Amino acid sequence: MMAATPELPTRLRVIDSHTIGEPTRVVWDDAIERLIDLGAGTVVSRRDRFRDRYDHVRRALVGDPRGADAMVGVMLVPPADPSCTFGAFYFNRVGYLDMCGHATIGLAVTLGHLGRITPDSFRLETPAGMVGVTWHGGNNATFECVTPRRIQCGLTVECADGNLVTGDVATSGLWFFLCRDHGLPVVPAEIPRLTERSWAIRRSLEARGITGDRGETIDHVVLLGPPQDTRNHGRAFVLCPDGAFDRSPCGTGTSALVGCLREDGLLAEGDIWRQESVLGGVYEASYQLRDGVCVPAVRGSAWITAESELHFDTTDPYRLGLPR
Repeated sequence: MMAATPELPTRLRVIDSHTIGEPTRVVWDDAIERLIDLGAGTVVSRRDRFRDRYDHVRRALVGDPRGADAMVGVMLVPPADPSCTFGAFYFNRVGYLDMCGHATIGLAVTLGHLGRITPDSFRLETPAGMVGVTWHGGNNATFECVTPRRIQCGLTVECADGNLVTGDVATSGLWFFLCRDHGLPVVPAEIPRLTERSWAIRRSLEARGITGDRGETIDHVVLLGPPQDTRNHGRAFVLCPDGAFDRSPCGTGTSALVGCLREDGLLAEGDIWRQESVLGGVYEASYQLRDGVCVPAVRGSAWITAESELHFDTTDPYRLGLPR
């Protein structure tokens, strides 16, 4: 592995958005292409080269003091798959994500804002696989996630805080523990306790060696509850890998939930499941069967919040982010 160089351009353009409250930062500057050489190959291989050689760029872009709590960065790269229009990989202040639903919605709205796409559908190559994306115009977009899989159903976990909970281990590009009997109301006033309970669950999963089917860390915990609005079907608090909670209902987590609902006979093909976040924002989710394969779709809204030029002054002691 090559040693990371501390070099950065002194300025770098980005476009920020939020998807029902959850922030996304898309790197939009030719300077980054001149700075880094990710070579040829798949999005996964390019992401891995970026991680091995240029991880300091990730920290500088989305970590303190330039990033925001829960922010996900998006780096656009050429796709290897000829059926895809764009390639992209995702990162946050602690590492990398194979998929990110809210950031994909934010990316679609950003590309539309920039005039790079017109209201239509396109395919996006991500580390998790090929994802269908539709920009509906304005602030609305839909993504079709990778096929959901549930590998454990009704798993009982004794939490690090002494509570017993049951839940499902499932994925749709990221790994989740989805739990209903956590015993807490999913409301903003309970966010501190919801966060504490989620961390206790995650620590217990790690202590027991419970992972994805290829040893992946189950680094997202979803605490489900009833909706606050009777027009909706469910509500979720989601703890992300960096310790922040998802301000949106979590697009990838909703995709995994759709797969579980289908297997449990609670959601029919084509029916809409309206999922609230802990803050009340809503995604509309459904699925189709294509050649017998479940394809979940999640529709949400994003808004541009800034077109910025980040500064990385060579005299700034935190030009590469605050130490962690």
